[in-house]
Amino acid sequence: MEKTKPAIVYRYGRGAYVNLTNRCPTACSFCIKKRWEMDYRGNNLDLGGAEPAPADISAALAREYAAAPFSELVFCGYGEPAMRFGELKEICRLLRAGAVPGVPAALRVRLNTNGLAGLITGRDAAAELAGLVDSVHVSLNTPDPAAWLEIMRPAPRYAEKGFESVLAFIRSASSVMKETVATAVELPGLDKERFAALARELGAEPRFRPVLEEENGG
Repeated sequence: MEKTKPAIVYRYGRGAYVNLTNRCPTACSFCIKKRWEMDYRGNNLDLGGAEPAPADISAALAREYAAAPFSELVFCGYGEPAMRFGELKEICRLLRAGAVPGVPAALRVRLNTNGLAGLITGRDAAAELAGLVDSVHVSLNTPDPAAWLEIMRPAPRYAEKGFESVLAFIRSASSVMKETVATAVELPGLDKERFAALARELGAEPRFRPVLEEENGG
């Protein structure tokens, strides 16, 4: 079956999701993008290397909101949004400046991330998102650095300092965001108590997610 046109903005629940990139510094053991063939519940998220410009995202968000208002904008696709950190911030700046036609400037913005933005940018990335992003959900998945390497399977340049970088990102985010959540997929061997304790120590709310094994339905 021929794939539909790639979605740069797609709807799920009460949110509008921005599919900013397919690039990612990790190859997580639980990732569904290959198993689900880059489709997410009827949305083709395969950008084919043609990453959308902030202006294109802005226009798509305006169209979506005019068709049916949404209560949240979420940066989340089959890639790590921080791989395009400058573009992510530019889209948020357009929104906050009231430059996305029809979309409220105070709309809640959430970033779903693996937390490696500090290593990607070489800066305190969470601090730069203050005032632009309201909530970050960080896919940490384990309180153990060795297990993190096995689960997240980072590219070589992110392996040595990856785990500590994610912890630093969460700690920084918790100091500037309205909401910071550390998530863990419920994989075998997960010590939920240890994970929750670490999340709270970093200033984040712990949250557990089921492994997505079911059929990719609409």
